[in-house]
Amino acid sequence: MVFALAGLFWSPLSQGEDSSQNIRDSSSDASEESGQPAGVSQPPVSSKIARKELQTLLDEGLRMLASELVENGSFYPFVAMLGHDNEIRLIGTPVSLREDSAERAMESLVKKTRSLAQERRIRAAGFFMDYVATRADTEVAQPGIRVELNHIHPDALSVFIPYIITSDKKLRLLTPQYNKGKNVVFADR
Repeated sequence: MVFALAGLFWSPLSQGEDSSQNIRDSSSDASEESGQPAGVSQPPVSSKIARKELQTLLDEGLRMLASELVENGSFYPFVAMLGHDNEIRLIGTPVSLREDSAERAMESLVKKTRSLAQERRIRAAGFFMDYVATRADTEVAQPGIRVELNHIHPDALSVFIPYIITSDKKLRLLTPQYNKGKNVVFADR
């Protein structure tokens, strides 16, 4: 099952040709400035700390989806959340929505995550989707993992990580592409 979502999250996707087994944060604009969104009673988080927490969510989510992706060739959308207690929790697509449209499944995950954010139980969230992007240069479809990362500090990243599954049943991640994302969880703070 491959999902191609554009309604809830939007950002241009293109794909480079270099391959790598490592995922690295290529954003060089992280600053030491501190900020606190209005109405939040939590201590301010610097952009550098926010980016580190988003990278931690990305790494954990990739670790969690790898076996399902290799075994089934796809995975159901899920969200990884970082609580104020520094624990990462996962919420998967409800069984009742697995046969439904990808948009409805993602809407459900966004709604639940927003609710937890409003209750001030989480400070970051990463939405993971199996995704197919079309390369702008060759117009060839490339399977990948789409991750939308939101943080209470108004950071949002959209990441596309192309992958291949090798003949010996291993997941090989290629060079990720980082773009500015849309903060759908903490946007109203």
